[in-house]
Parts: sequence; structure tokens; C-alpha cells
Amino acid sequence: MNRVDGAPCFVLHLRPYRDSSALVDLFSLEHGRFTCVAKGLRGSGRSRQQWRAALQVFNLVSVCWQGKGELKSLLDAQHQQSYRLMGRALYCGFYINELLERLLYRHDPHSDIFLNYTHCLSQLEIDQPLEPILRRFEFNLLESLGYGVNFGFCAHNNEPVQKDCYYRFDSSEGLFLTSETASGLIFRGADLLQLMAEDYSGGALLAAKKITRLALNPLLGDKPLRSRSLFSSTATEQFATHRE
Repeated sequence: MNRVDGAPCFVLHLRPYRDSSALVDLFSLEHGRFTCVAKGLRGSGRSRQQWRAALQVFNLVSVCWQGKGELKSLLDAQHQQSYRLMGRALYCGFYINELLERLLYRHDPHSDIFLNYTHCLSQLEIDQPLEPILRRFEFNLLESLGYGVNFGFCAHNNEPVQKDCYYRFDSSEGLFLTSETASGLIFRGADLLQLMAEDYSGGALLAAKKITRLALNPLLGDKPLRSRSLFSSTATEQFATHRE
């Protein structure tokens, strides 16, 4: 059987499997996204207790596994680093994990996405504004997947974006010049130029959220993201509690 030893991986998801085992979704630097069976993970043995501590979502672990098929067999997991996300940052972490699970092909390595994910977790862990962190992650992810957004030029004529003009965005082609009174979503050139400079202040931040939604939706398909609905329901509950 093919065997891999000591590969750095992030734990994306963990779920029960059969009587006492679990399926662990992992994201590896060199092997991409894949799933391992952790046999007896819910058992009482000391080695399995160590595995359970290591195989927590958002943990970086050193993993050994073997197997030729889609489902690998976990041989060992050693904890390397934990990213402790709290409050709203935790839901943001669930969101970026779900993006990776939905958008990455299995066993397709992306070292740039691995580094982007690592940086995003480190930013979510500290007291930083969450929206710019997510937008940077999304735009970098789109770029790595071949769907990057060119904020500086129009798609149809390659003319530079002008700060005083207005534009619409097509996920399959890019930016197109339009008028301020056009129907549908339109974007100010000034905001687009801010995004090109990775400046997420003012109206550029809202424009970034709308553009990433437009760019990601065709890739995600019709199935809604669980993390978005979870975040929305939690926000509603917190608002209701605050009003009481």
C-alpha cells in the first residue's frame, strides 16, 4: 500500500464512522484534500485519546496514512499547532473550511492555498476585523483556482478602470463599463481601484463582499453553504437576545 509519513495537514472536518471510528477530512500541503478513516478513534485507549486531542478542527497535525483508494487509513497523528477561534471568528473558520471542501478537488495539491489558509487562520485568531480577512482569503482562493478578479481593467476592451466611472461584474468574464443608472449590481471605479490596492476601507469593503459572492456562487452551485446559514441564525439569536 502507498504510505505517507509525517505530512503537515490541517483538520477540516471530523464525523463519526461505524461503531467507534471517525472520518477525518484533511488538507495537506503536498497531497491536497483527502479523507482518512481513524479506526477506533472514539475508543478508550491512550493512543486514541492522543489522536482525539490532535484531530480537532483548525489544528495543524503531522499525519501518517496509507491506502491507494479514495479513503485512506490513518496510522498516526501528532499535534503541531492549534488555532483557537472564538465567537464570530469561529464561524468564519467554519466558512473557509467549507469553501475548501466544496471547491478543491481531492488529491489536488495547492501549496499557495495551504499558505493562504494558514495566514487566514492566524489572522482570525487575533483581534482583527473579520470582513477584510475573509475577503482577502476569498480573492486569493479564486486567484489560485484560476478565477481571479482583475480590478484594474475592463474585460471587453482592456481599458483601465477609471475611478469616476461605474462597472458591472460578470463571473465568467470580468468587469464591464456601465452607467450609474444601470439596473442590477454596479460598482464604483474608485472602490474597484481600492480593491486592486487591497484597501478594504469604506465602500470598497461592501463591494468586495458582493463581488466575491458573484464570483463564488457559480463555483459552489445551488447547494447552500451550511456555515452561512449557521452564522445567520446565530446572528439573529444574538440580536434577539440583545433586544430583550
